[in-house]
Amino acid sequence: MTQRRNRRAGVEDRWRKADGTPSANDGKGMRWRARYVDSDSREHSKAFSRKVDAQRWLDDITSTIVTGTYIAPGAGTVTVEQMHEQWLTMQGHVKASTKAARESGWSAHVRDRWARVQLADVQTSAVRSWVAEMSEESSPATIENALGVLRMVCQVGVEDRRIPRNPCDGVKAPRREHQARAYLTHQQVHELAEAMPRDGLAVLFLAYTGLRYGEMAALQVQDVDMLRRRVNVRRSVTEVKGKLTWSTPKGHERRSVPFPKLLSTGLASLMEDKGREDLVFQAPNGGVLRIATFRTRVFNPTIERLRGIDADHPEPTTDWPRPTLHDLRHTAASLAISAGANVKAVQTMLGHKSAALTLDTYADLFPDDLEAVANALDKAAAAALA
Repeated sequence: MTQRRNRRAGVEDRWRKADGTPSANDGKGMRWRARYVDSDSREHSKAFSRKVDAQRWLDDITSTIVTGTYIAPGAGTVTVEQMHEQWLTMQGHVKASTKAARESGWSAHVRDRWARVQLADVQTSAVRSWVAEMSEESSPATIENALGVLRMVCQVGVEDRRIPRNPCDGVKAPRREHQARAYLTHQQVHELAEAMPRDGLAVLFLAYTGLRYGEMAALQVQDVDMLRRRVNVRRSVTEVKGKLTWSTPKGHERRSVPFPKLLSTGLASLMEDKGREDLVFQAPNGGVLRIATFRTRVFNPTIERLRGIDADHPEPTTDWPRPTLHDLRHTAASLAISAGANVKAVQTMLGHKSAALTLDTYADLFPDDLEAVANALDKAAAAALA
């Protein structure tokens, strides 16, 4: 088969026969025709005025076939929407919350701009212009999500050899601005917990363990080791479009997280008379302590009261901070670092992929530690020189 394909490939003189006499096409159209046969036995050809150009084109095509980078003519004529449909069939492993975010990115930003564009016509410069246009109205996180969807869809085209490279490569979303975090002190954590009309222990637990809310809400009695004061984080629960979705923790990694002795009595009381598979933290009527309900009906109103906000005072009348639920996770990192925990321990507690990520995330918490290192070096040097 390979020999047969090779016999059909080459550069042909359309104006002359093998013996040099004029052919029926003499003087008609371009003189030279380059031909090759792809791996699917389909023949492709292109006409040229000069033999050297025909041979160069054929050599280039042959090189891509040999190196495995060959793109068949017309392979990129599928639309981005068609590739998106194919990409969707590959998302079965993705968490429901991630899937919903990507669906939103496609429908809100990608579809209208790119759906009808042929994959081969997606140019890097056009993608950059699109990102710049979105920057005027959308947040960096939103743009990052939309660009990510387009990048993944185009990557399917690369893998299927419809386009030679991903046009989104090298295109970056705007840098996210550093959001100010509300790091609570020990006193503020306890003040907030005591001010809660219910579930104050949940606030203490989040602020002293650093678990994500979904990880806390998914904890079962069997996940709590009271003797070792550890919780085994195995699952997470997320509310997507009003429905609860159970999955593994972020990063799909289980971890063991310590909790301080001050939580022991409360946790023991909370788990009393519960079965091993019962949830530790539950809604008043049973079931999952949903984040949307907890945030809007319990947590946020408590923060407003502490800040002195009510119907008569729309602006805060106290200097109490304005933490979000996720700020309790940041608070846990802050309290652990200030208590002397090393970066590796904080990384494990928070479930970060690397200590570098922990350092990048909480770099603002380490200046005093760096000064302490400098002071220790001064003392050590002075002692050695003495």
